[in-house]
Amino acid sequence: MKKLLLAAALALTAATAASASDYVSYLDYPQKEQDGKEFFTAIEIPQGSFTKYEIDDKTGHIVVDRYQSMPVIYPANYGSITSTLAGDGDPLDALVYTREPIVPGAIIKVRPIGVLKMIDGGEKDDKIVAVPASDIDPTYDNIKEVADLPKIEQQRLEAFFRVYKQLPEGRKVVELGGFDTAETAQNEVAVAIKAFTEKNKK
Repeated sequence: MKKLLLAAALALTAATAASASDYVSYLDYPQKEQDGKEFFTAIEIPQGSFTKYEIDDKTGHIVVDRYQSMPVIYPANYGSITSTLAGDGDPLDALVYTREPIVPGAIIKVRPIGVLKMIDGGEKDDKIVAVPASDIDPTYDNIKEVADLPKIEQQRLEAFFRVYKQLPEGRKVVELGGFDTAETAQNEVAVAIKAFTEKNKK
């Protein structure tokens, strides 16, 4: 009986180790296309949230990073474009408009409608603005550019990033450079996908 239990324990340990070694981070979820016209984004923070969640890239757990010090909520779902590498060494950030909030950890196929140009602490930190791909939700099919969003939505987006790091004092200074086109966003995504692919070549 003891031998049987020992064998079972060893088998379970081996299976657990194999499972851990086979783990693929949400952030490494593969992109089907390289051109940036449509791409997958792993959502970390639902729209309307006051809480900043992050995906731990080693375990895949959703971690509460912090609560916003400023009394503002995320105006759109916030996440990372999977299998990308931006200039700051992290995945490229994305803001995704949807008809209801998306749970943290979910992956959604989207298309870009623009990019919010941003400098955070002296480093480029652009935010790709996106909507669901047509086969996910055709509601946004007529939204081709950020300019097609209601003006108040554009203003909310800029206002959020203008103030969200103002407290506590001493945090990095955020500078906004306005919105750029869907084509610019598409090109940024394509470059970031290529950078990730090049870095991870075996």
